[in-house]
Amino acid sequence: MNRLSRTKILGASVSLLGLWIIVALLSLNIGSVRVPVGTSLRLVGDFLAGENPAGDPLAAVLFSVRLPRVLLGSLVGAALATAGAAFQSLLRNPLADPYVLGVSTGASTGTILYSLIAGWMGFGIFGGGAIFARPLAAFTGAVLTMTAVYLFAGRSSHHSESSQRLLLAGIVLASFLSSINVFLLTSMNQADLRGIFYWLMGDLSRPVDPSIIPVTGLVFLGAFLLYLFSHSLNLISMGENDALILGIEVRRVRNWVYVLASLITGAVVSVSGPIAYIGLICPHLCRMMFGSDNRILFPTVFIFGAVFTLLADTLARTVLSPAELPVGIVTAVCGAPLFIYLLHRKRGNQ
Repeated sequence: MNRLSRTKILGASVSLLGLWIIVALLSLNIGSVRVPVGTSLRLVGDFLAGENPAGDPLAAVLFSVRLPRVLLGSLVGAALATAGAAFQSLLRNPLADPYVLGVSTGASTGTILYSLIAGWMGFGIFGGGAIFARPLAAFTGAVLTMTAVYLFAGRSSHHSESSQRLLLAGIVLASFLSSINVFLLTSMNQADLRGIFYWLMGDLSRPVDPSIIPVTGLVFLGAFLLYLFSHSLNLISMGENDALILGIEVRRVRNWVYVLASLITGAVVSVSGPIAYIGLICPHLCRMMFGSDNRILFPTVFIFGAVFTLLADTLARTVLSPAELPVGIVTAVCGAPLFIYLLHRKRGNQ
């Protein structure tokens, strides 16, 4: 564990950052309207130089539609992948994921409740009002759901049994909250129902509003604080009793990780909807490439989550072009087989 150098962490992170730049450029160019790579680079260079390419239709497509979507998809993927890595490390269970544990569904319930209240008070569902209100509502829903899962699962003397009960409680509670969400949708008017329906499947096509500013701040702050707990999580992964002997305050670390992972999950769900299995797929792929040490896992999974989500969103935008699929459908198609495989492998190991 101690042999991991900062150079290796930095090298892996820079390599993935270069991959993200390549994937982002491809995502900017691919779509129903093709923007050549050279043109997009020229337009981005002009934009950075302060030149305003007014009247250029390709510039309008690039800066008004695709660039905000690329940045939003990167933010959402980075947050969900980091939250998934944190939950898996804390619970020592490869199946843990914000979507599986019900945290994403709880955040969506909080967001829908905020939307209904905002509508009754005369604000727009995805606009108006305080910019912190929707992320705060989603975070509240995520934390309350994680707390309920923890209470319903109860405590067990065997960690494996406790972890399985947490997953089962999360799946059951997520199913219950999904039913609540459907019930709440019946209170909305038909004009807003279609947008909410796509949002519930995980959608990055919604225009970005000012709430993205606090969401971005919460994601980067939460991810940084989770990284500070990476060494403690490494010790906890060897066993809670061993971690206690080595001086780790397991209860405090557990509470902080739960809150921080729920915070960044709720923040991005408030703008993108609950996107399935990003937090399951990306940590496993990063462990295969870089190992299971959380000191390198957290920074690499943050960047790789952005890369994976951009690839999934690009596929969602092009597979039925000019029509688009919600990105949540693509991630679910990729993640469901992996979940079944991990479930069978875990059962075989036991």
